[in-house]
Amino acid sequence: MEMSVTKRIAKNFSWLLAGNIASGLINFFAIIYIARVLGAAGFGLLQFAQAFLLYLVIIVDSGLSTYGSREIARDRSQAQQISVNIFSLRLLIALMAFCLSLFILLVIPIPSTIRLLFIITFLLVFYRALNADWIFQGLEKMEYVAASKLIFSITTFCFIVLLVKQPADLINIPMIQFVTGLAVALAILFVLFKRFFPFDLKKISFKSWPKAFFLAIPLGASTILMQIYDNLDTIMLGIMNNPTAVGIYNAAYRMFYIFAGVFSLWLAAALPIACKRMSEDQAGTKTFLEKFMRLTLLLIIPVTTLVCLASPLIIRIFFGNEYGESILALRYLIWALIPLAVSNTYGSLVLIPAGLFNQFLISVGAGALANIVLNIILIPKFSYIGAAVATIIAQVVASMFAFKLSQKVFDLSFGKYLVKPLAISFLSFSVFFLVYSSFSGQHSIIQLLISNVLFFAVAGVLLIYLEYGFIAGFIREILRK
Repeated sequence: MEMSVTKRIAKNFSWLLAGNIASGLINFFAIIYIARVLGAAGFGLLQFAQAFLLYLVIIVDSGLSTYGSREIARDRSQAQQISVNIFSLRLLIALMAFCLSLFILLVIPIPSTIRLLFIITFLLVFYRALNADWIFQGLEKMEYVAASKLIFSITTFCFIVLLVKQPADLINIPMIQFVTGLAVALAILFVLFKRFFPFDLKKISFKSWPKAFFLAIPLGASTILMQIYDNLDTIMLGIMNNPTAVGIYNAAYRMFYIFAGVFSLWLAAALPIACKRMSEDQAGTKTFLEKFMRLTLLLIIPVTTLVCLASPLIIRIFFGNEYGESILALRYLIWALIPLAVSNTYGSLVLIPAGLFNQFLISVGAGALANIVLNIILIPKFSYIGAAVATIIAQVVASMFAFKLSQKVFDLSFGKYLVKPLAISFLSFSVFFLVYSSFSGQHSIIQLLISNVLFFAVAGVLLIYLEYGFIAGFIREILRK
């Protein structure tokens, strides 16, 4: 008997969550270590280089991983054929992209140390071209995805602690990431071809490359546009402002990225199931997506409110007083999490499984355009705060377009699922405010700690009280054999 949809999502999500919590914690401590060792200026320079790297990685992928994962989820018997051809195509694109970027870096007039930093950083495109996470996602073997991330994080962290001791060691960081990433990717590929299907060069079909590439173009273009949300603000801050502003903003963005990352795992666990079921059971898929949306909003709205309130604690504890200005940036930026969840649910779980790649591109493109325009207007005047506001508004625009375009597939509304999480957040905030005010004579850290703990407790109690039947039913379905 096939495992239930809820149980499969829970299994996939559990593996991804466990792996990403472990690897995420290690990466987080690595970032904190790097930020403290390099200082705000050096940290900002590193983030500036890696912001450009992300666009190269997207060009190398060109949407092929999402397309390949979708195709494998729909027909696993074609996994070998799909994998070998997409790997070959991505490696060719990686070589071309790296050579072009190397030529540009050698031509433009920049200091030699910065040029070397960019060149070594861009070597990471080869590691990303060989990354096999998308195959395991299509096969619903998320334990391998978790393992690869954990091994990479542990290895990278150990070498960073050993080899990065002062700001002058900045160049060592991308070199460590490249060497360890390439080693882990090759090891995971060996496991893939040993356990699931053999590597067979005879499966390479050059004739299939144009078809796969052009079908994946809307997804690749969408990913490029999505990165505009993620790091165009970093690039524009580096150009319009200075490395210190980039470092301050990225300290806040790193914290935002942790919570956005947990949601992306939840999304990744559901994607192969949505792809598989979309063509088999429309009614059942709609029921599943409604449950997904309801549970997502129940959790993400109170969490967003809590992070906003706890931002002084979060920044001071993890990044130190040098990053005090990051507190306000995080308080703004975290609110992008709610429209992000809505837009990705409609886009990634409705439009992509339905094969509406162009519609997905339109929704993402609308948000990206808003982000570009708002960054140009707001960053010169408001610096990193303007960048955070631009991100929020861009996500709202993208969610509106994704909602409208997804109506062609399902009449899936999210408004009815907003009332309870908003009520929970409001009541919990009221308790937070009363407690915080009553401790006005205490040390600010103690005030914040007690108030936020009570917010969390009240939100948890209200969540269970108001949605006990739904949560209990969800847990029963997960535990059902």
